[in-house]
Amino acid sequence: MITLRGLTAEHGGHPVLRGIDAELAVGEFVHLIGENGSGKSTLLRVVAGLHAPGGGDVRVGGHPPDAPEAKALRGFVQDDPPLYDYLSVREQLAFTARLWGLRPAAALTALERFGAGQWADHLVRELSLGTRKKVGLVAATLHAPRLVLLDEPFNGLDHAAVDALTALLAEWKQEGRTVLAVSHDHHGFDDLVDRRMRLDGGRLA
Repeated sequence: MITLRGLTAEHGGHPVLRGIDAELAVGEFVHLIGENGSGKSTLLRVVAGLHAPGGGDVRVGGHPPDAPEAKALRGFVQDDPPLYDYLSVREQLAFTARLWGLRPAAALTALERFGAGQWADHLVRELSLGTRKKVGLVAATLHAPRLVLLDEPFNGLDHAAVDALTALLAEWKQEGRTVLAVSHDHHGFDDLVDRRMRLDGGRLA
């Protein structure tokens, strides 16, 4: 599902990723660990087509990460989701649903699963980080992507939402979806992960 060959990347003119070689098979759940500044989020953004690589080759389902075919395969749950602050949660999710040709009601049902349905008519700018993440998770995965990228997914979530997300991840694993999750430590995903990798100084250790 993901193939990285000699991947390099810079941020602000400084090297961040230094020759990454890795493969994620279809249906594999991989947990990528690394300290802050190790390049985890940059790697996810490259795979998501949001950060241009400096060198090497990146393929998502056999396609370049910015290709329409890769976009349809992929959902990227960011640590701080890129939501429209001036929209209500209902409007944000309806907008996302229309982009994928889906009914907005499906998004609100998914939001209820995380105990955030009561925020549907609040403006996004009024939300806490944890609630923004719930909305962002629903928006990023509404189209049932076969590949899910997760950046510090449990950060800011309450206990009930952590349990709901863990259950959802287990469902995705049973469905054969590919998941690449990054965090700064080993905690989380213990019963789900097929493989762990560590990123240290922009290199896979």
